[in-house]
Amino acid sequence: MVTIMRKPGWKLNPSDKVVNAVLKRLEMNQGLCPCHTQGEKVSDRLCPCAEYRTKDICHCTLYVPEDESED
Repeated sequence: MVTIMRKPGWKLNPSDKVVNAVLKRLEMNQGLCPCHTQGEKVSDRLCPCAEYRTKDICHCTLYVPEDESED
């Protein structure tokens, strides 16, 4: 199970298709971020990963900036 992390300035992606696809990959990867490959030297890959928590970067787009317009 993935913990949804609430951060100021960020929201869960409004696209159910994107959210469901990312959550499916997370389930397949036992909670590891689908954007980090096995060979990467990233110690904290559990979603929400360290890059999102500390650097405000979400490569998989599970989280998007609040000011990002919805399509």
